Amino acid sequence: MDIKVPLLKQSDGKPSASFTMAFIGFNVVMLWLLLSIFEFSGPVKIRAFSSSDAMAFLTPLLMQYFGRRWVDAKNSPSNEVSDQKPEGETAKAE
Repeated sequence: MDIKVPLLKQSDGKPSASFTMAFIGFNVVMLWLLLSIFEFSGPVKIRAFSSSDAMAFLTPLLMQYFGRRWVDAKNSPSNEVSDQKPEGETAKAE
């Protein structure tokens, strides 16, 4: 049984779980900040915004995302040394 999970696409057009988690985490922290600015009268209480709690929540998500981007950039085919001869050199006939 396959469960399809919708993932956001990062700048290279590929779906990314780490980008999706970082995006959702950032939006949760922004919602917490906005809701903590206003005091609501009612049964739901929003606790005061804490930057240390927010950073404790966001740091692992952002480290995972940027770590994945760094590893992808480090291992991309464009960074590998090519075995082709430079232009102007011809193969010697044996």
